[in-house]
Amino acid sequence: MAEHDFTLLFEKYPNLIEQMPDTFTSHKFILNLAQQNQPLYVDALNTYRDSNHEGTPAPFRAVHSILSRQLYNYPDCIKYVEHVQSEDIFGQFNECASWVKIN
Repeated sequence: MAEHDFTLLFEKYPNLIEQMPDTFTSHKFILNLAQQNQPLYVDALNTYRDSNHEGTPAPFRAVHSILSRQLYNYPDCIKYVEHVQSEDIFGQFNECASWVKIN
């Protein structure tokens, strides 16, 4: 599988975390990250365009997994709460992490 340098997207996390409400999901964070950084997001998707999950094309799943795991690297800003059912960017409900800001 291809590897992408996510550094430029990861650098956006602290500012975006500040913009998020006190509680939020990984789905909502990724949606805002993608909306505010479309060229960087598209570059990442393009790198993983040939990704598959159980025989189905899954570039969004691959990229979103990497992006969501990165949130665990901000324990001074946010705390993992639990996994919840949440609407993803495709309007489908599935589990993702929920977060609370640390004030």
